[in-house]
Amino acid sequence: MQPVISWKNKQLLINQNHLLNLKMEETHLTADIAAASGTLTVSNINRFGINQNLIINPFGETAEFVKNHATTVPSGATITLAANTSFAHYAGEKVYLVPFNLIELAHATSLTGTKTALTTSVLNGLVALEADNPILVYPEPEYNSGYYFGRYVNNIGVVFTAATTDIITSTAHGLVNGDTIKVISGTTLPAGLSTTVLYYVISSATNTFSVSLTNGGSAVDITDTGAGTHTWYKCSLYSDGIQYGTWDRGSVGFMIERGLRDLELDFSDKLTAQDCYEWANDGLKLVQGKLKRWPEHYSYNAVMGQVTRGTNIIAMPTDAYDTETNKSLIAVRIGDNGKLDYLDPVWFDAQMTGVKRTQVTTQAVSGQTTLEIDNSYDFADSGSVDVYVSGTKYSITYTGVTRSATAGILTGVPASGTGSISVTIAVDTYVWQDEDEGIPSSFTVRNGNIEFWPLVDGNEDNANIYGDYAKVITMVDSDGDTIDLQRYDMISDYLKWRIKMKAKNNGVLDYADGFYIGFKEKLNDAIRTLANNNTFRMRPNINKMYKRGNFTRKANLQSLDYSQQ
Repeated sequence: MQPVISWKNKQLLINQNHLLNLKMEETHLTADIAAASGTLTVSNINRFGINQNLIINPFGETAEFVKNHATTVPSGATITLAANTSFAHYAGEKVYLVPFNLIELAHATSLTGTKTALTTSVLNGLVALEADNPILVYPEPEYNSGYYFGRYVNNIGVVFTAATTDIITSTAHGLVNGDTIKVISGTTLPAGLSTTVLYYVISSATNTFSVSLTNGGSAVDITDTGAGTHTWYKCSLYSDGIQYGTWDRGSVGFMIERGLRDLELDFSDKLTAQDCYEWANDGLKLVQGKLKRWPEHYSYNAVMGQVTRGTNIIAMPTDAYDTETNKSLIAVRIGDNGKLDYLDPVWFDAQMTGVKRTQVTTQAVSGQTTLEIDNSYDFADSGSVDVYVSGTKYSITYTGVTRSATAGILTGVPASGTGSISVTIAVDTYVWQDEDEGIPSSFTVRNGNIEFWPLVDGNEDNANIYGDYAKVITMVDSDGDTIDLQRYDMISDYLKWRIKMKAKNNGVLDYADGFYIGFKEKLNDAIRTLANNNTFRMRPNINKMYKRGNFTRKANLQSLDYSQQ
């Protein structure tokens, strides 16, 4: 719900079509009204209440923002306004209930730097949204470098006081945990609060609440009560930072802006920023569907976790493109050892022939004479099993087995001495019989996990398990996101194609269109010129022989330098 902003010729451009996408309800006038009217007659009043922002006939000649009354609740088909309309309006014109009517503009020297509100006529960086124009143009002469940010604000403010207990008091405030607000003061804000910081509401009660820098986080430390009258306003999250000059060429904002300009289009009810984000993601999915391993998405020497003695399973990285097979994996290593060999699950299981494994179902304690496990059918009638607790191997002997697929029991465990249970064994601890320990040499992938064999021994316990793997392409959801492909221009073509099809072809996808053909050609070129796992095949020059096409020729000695002959 962040604003969509861009920069051009020392002007900040705010796309106000985006505000209509945030509408909470809409209705339409059922009767004409004269200018300076204090009420609206509408088709329905569902979700319309008191003290709310409305926009009538958006982007039309008589468009305007109005507010419904602070105390008079809509009734029947009538909405009472806080102030009279500026224009006459006619039956059929739409009325939208929108959450905001201002935008706050701020600047920072870097994407993560401290934000400073721009100097605006309304102060605190606030600029009134314009009902009659889909693009709000704000001239910005204050800075000539850095980044700009914007967030929507509702100017229906509510007075509050703050205490050094970090509790804010505001009678019947109506806020719930997770709401986002901004604060200002007529004189001095309470120490610990700032005008350009986004706050999340926490610990909300009828007349009090606290604020946090993160959703559900700890309360901001308020160290004095400030001076003058303090006011809070509902607001949105900040937009992604847009760099002075323009978006980076690989950013989603640049591609959207370029696409709209090339096609001589603008956002509307039919064509929205959210549409563009989703189309960009569709293009990214097509790219990765065509080729899983893109070098720019390789993660090398990634620590996937630590191996534990007695366990041969570790989860696949969540950002791997394919977590169910080995297709994303280039190499797996444990500690400072060489890479493991991949085996498909059938061959991996074959090397473990004779090994029995299950898990503890009920915690066992020292001196216990039984060990309750899951499936006991494969275990010998008597013998010993091994469990590993905190890196130590414990061998437990038994003389009998209660057979079950889900509630097996090893019986006849000594109460003390050799083969007894001498340590607490937690539920789900692995129980092994006839297993091998050492340096793992092979692995497989299934069920979202990497399995390796043999088990690590005491020398390798807690060693890092490293992986080289191909990551999933990062999806986008805002203008400031960057397409993380070297050939990001193919996504630009795909996005232009989808925009054109929606706006000029009634949404019907024409695969013969030039933009789609351009996308496919760039995608094919990117794959064709791609190195195999980042290595290029080199043809050796042996005995002055070289290869061209399918023929091997002997070098012409007369064409070589003396040092090469």
